[in-house]
Amino acid sequence: MTPRASFSVLAPRGAGVIGFFGLLLLVVSIIQGPAVSFAETGEVGSLEADRIAELSAIGYVSGSEVAGAEKGVVRRDRERSAAGFNLLTSGHAPVALLMDMDGRVVHEWTAAFEDVFPDHPRSGGEQPIRRNFWREAILLPDGGIIVIWDLFGIFKLDRNSNVVWAVPEPAHHDLQLDGLGQIVHLQAKRKVIAGIPEQPSVEDFIVTRNAEGRELGRVAVSDALRNVNWKKLRLNFWRRAEARGYGLDERSAFDPFHTNSLRLLSQSDAASLGDPFKAGDALVSMAMLDTIAIIDLEQGLTRWSQQGPFGMQHSARMTPGGEILLFNNFETNSESSVIALDPRTRAVVWSYPGEGQAALHSRRSGGVQILDNGNRLITETDGGRALEVTPEGDVVWEFHSPYRAGEGGQKVAHLYSLERVGEEQTGWLGSEETRDSGQ
Repeated sequence: MTPRASFSVLAPRGAGVIGFFGLLLLVVSIIQGPAVSFAETGEVGSLEADRIAELSAIGYVSGSEVAGAEKGVVRRDRERSAAGFNLLTSGHAPVALLMDMDGRVVHEWTAAFEDVFPDHPRSGGEQPIRRNFWREAILLPDGGIIVIWDLFGIFKLDRNSNVVWAVPEPAHHDLQLDGLGQIVHLQAKRKVIAGIPEQPSVEDFIVTRNAEGRELGRVAVSDALRNVNWKKLRLNFWRRAEARGYGLDERSAFDPFHTNSLRLLSQSDAASLGDPFKAGDALVSMAMLDTIAIIDLEQGLTRWSQQGPFGMQHSARMTPGGEILLFNNFETNSESSVIALDPRTRAVVWSYPGEGQAALHSRRSGGVQILDNGNRLITETDGGRALEVTPEGDVVWEFHSPYRAGEGGQKVAHLYSLERVGEEQTGWLGSEETRDSGQ
């Protein structure tokens, strides 16, 4: 049996006193304020999603890079790649697609905004909806899906794309089912946050819902981070942002966390970490702090956190060995990477930057998944690319999105999520659909 590591509540590294320039940058941003009205609202108004988006540190759009010639699955090692299907969401349309290992789409879910949210202030309006695509979807064993329509709502479709339920609210980025079948997801709201002088800012919440979509509880990220002094982390972030060239503007000071990923610890995760961690604690990534943290949702406090050496990171995930894998968006100003950290020593123990001219680079998003065979599935959002990589760094499966976005379809659609799913989630498929899952 692997010995259980003992943990105390750990303060993040590198949270020193900010230099003069970084402090000046932050003060200027607070004095200038954002370029939008900050009318406080508890509802999802017609402009609320836009107001939150305008304060966002990262602009999530349908596409940003010129499309290349490669499309579909361009590399597949049948012996070394993991079996299954790939569930993806893309910036080209409000759709989730299930494709086999050769890139053949075997099932599709789609629904128009007005059909999902008929009473939303955006439905039927003259102004087209921003972010007319889905950010994240999870597949249920019966073929239904639960979807995040970023900043507009969370909803469930059955396998035939019929709306089962929908909640119009500023849900965003990530969601997961817990061991009881409850839904845990991220949500945003503009409000005055203690420590940010008298200006409504974007507060993030971790929300729990039952299987029918009814809210059961929530934890505010600013409250959960109070015992690790998030204000000090925030000052240090702005020093890092200036030194590393993140290119943020003054509005970003009012998006203090930008929480972008959420994963609950399993029993085995908690066992590998040891006390005081337990199943159900939440591993989260906060891009606007350059910080990942493990939050005790029952107590509403942080059990562990680390700031850097990564930057503007996404998709923090536990590995079976008790390490933390994440998409490091800011390896350098022009390069990204995927890294694994040992939370006990805080050291980087594995890194994948990409291959030569095909180095990883995604400023806006990105994803990682540990597969059953130990490989890492990497989603490079901006480039519309996904890679399956062995622990030794060999690429054994590679996919280039065939979907296009932007004026004239000149840009590759952002690949917002791509997850490998197995038999336990695809038993509802017919035999013709499952003929090439790689199994």
